[in-house]
Amino acid sequence: MPNSVTDSMCLNPIARTRWVRLCCLSGLLGSFLFLSGDMLFYGTLSSGAAFHPYLEMAHRPLVQLVIGGALGPIAALFSAIGVGLFYLTLEPGSRPLAYAVAVLLAVMMLVGGAYHAVYTVFGFASKVADESVRETLITQVTSLRDTISYPMYATGIAGTALTYFLGLWKKTQFPRWLLVFLPTSLSMASSAVPGYFLAIPAPFGGIISGGWINGSFLLFFAIATCVFWHSETSGVQKSPSSN
Repeated sequence: MPNSVTDSMCLNPIARTRWVRLCCLSGLLGSFLFLSGDMLFYGTLSSGAAFHPYLEMAHRPLVQLVIGGALGPIAALFSAIGVGLFYLTLEPGSRPLAYAVAVLLAVMMLVGGAYHAVYTVFGFASKVADESVRETLITQVTSLRDTISYPMYATGIAGTALTYFLGLWKKTQFPRWLLVFLPTSLSMASSAVPGYFLAIPAPFGGIISGGWINGSFLLFFAIATCVFWHSETSGVQKSPSSN
């Protein structure tokens, strides 16, 4: 009985490469739209220490906040297609697990579209003049955002863990060195080492602090596009445990 590696190798490598390229471009576009939304919300040429997203959004035009939030669901659709890259490149290691990775990360992206859109409401709340009312609204919107984030984080962590497992221990077409640039891991750096972001001087501090998460996705898909664009994804990379 043929295993998943053999089944994968029987697929047309040219067609597979074209699908990989499509996923890379779709992920690249989705990440760019997400990052554009961030910049519309609170992109600023300040230092990291001086960056305060709510203060920035309080001075943004309403139409800018609306467009920034509306980009979220659109970006999420392109990004959900983009993570098909993981299925196509991890499939030789295990088709069911590769499928699970793609589904989990696609759910993360789709929920992330709603998470992103909520920041428009933060912008609206930040404009309220009465401090007591403003703080109450921001607390309420934060509760909504955090509730939305739970399935996003759960699916993202699970999909990332499976990606590392397949990439490190199975025969796949996903370069092991590319695991270093997994955006779900890079994006956590802002929480893990917040002091570093506060130390970034102007004019890059505000841009990097405000766009780090979606910028990590943009970086990953940009690298992946370069890696897979001119190479056929027909070769299977052996894991360290392989003979």
